[in-house]
Amino acid sequence: MDHKAKVGIDKRDGSLKREAAFLYVKQQMREEMTLAWEDFFGKNPGEKEEDVWRRVEERLRSNQNSEDQDKGARDLKETQEGGTRCEADYLLPEGSIATGEIAASAKPILLEKGLDATGSTEADALRRREKIAPLILKRRIWWEHVPGANSYVVYVSKDRAIFEPGSFSWETTPEIISKRVIGKTELVIPDEWPEFPKESGTYYIGITSRDDIGNQSAPLLLSGVFKFLAPSAPLRGGIEYLT
Repeated sequence: MDHKAKVGIDKRDGSLKREAAFLYVKQQMREEMTLAWEDFFGKNPGEKEEDVWRRVEERLRSNQNSEDQDKGARDLKETQEGGTRCEADYLLPEGSIATGEIAASAKPILLEKGLDATGSTEADALRRREKIAPLILKRRIWWEHVPGANSYVVYVSKDRAIFEPGSFSWETTPEIISKRVIGKTELVIPDEWPEFPKESGTYYIGITSRDDIGNQSAPLLLSGVFKFLAPSAPLRGGIEYLT
């Protein structure tokens, strides 16, 4: 059986062999990508992203061409051994790895190296390995001490009507979040109240005083805008010379 007939049979075997072969090619791409990265950015810092892709694709195409040339020199025994090992040039037809496929395969490698799919440096690539938490401004809710109270209960809701007479029933109020505070007259959000809603918006805060047997006062009602989510970092950036 000649080589072309063998390739045709193996291609009809299904997608499993092709997938194994592509993984082999992807590993070779990973090795070539590392070389391209070290070479290009070691010698040409600050170059444009098009140059990154051009260098990467030239190296990968050169590697594939070398494999295709070796394929023509193999005899039937080597071809059979290649099929057992799922070598890329045995299962994939010549020229099957186009530029688009190179780009798709190289994308996870670029991401590992701190580039996005177009080869641009991301903000995270310039940070420490530990992820930097965004700066979130805290809010302090405070109230005056009440004689006879041994604790306080703080309630939160986006619905002001929930604090109206006939609707408010302390901890048993439907869809309300509460927290008991003992020994102080303040609460730092979000550190001391992780259950506080994360959705940005205006919230109504009810504060009641509580005695030692569980009696509670009517709520002091406050309101304010709360936002505990920072905007995302810029996706791309660069440093350029001005002419």
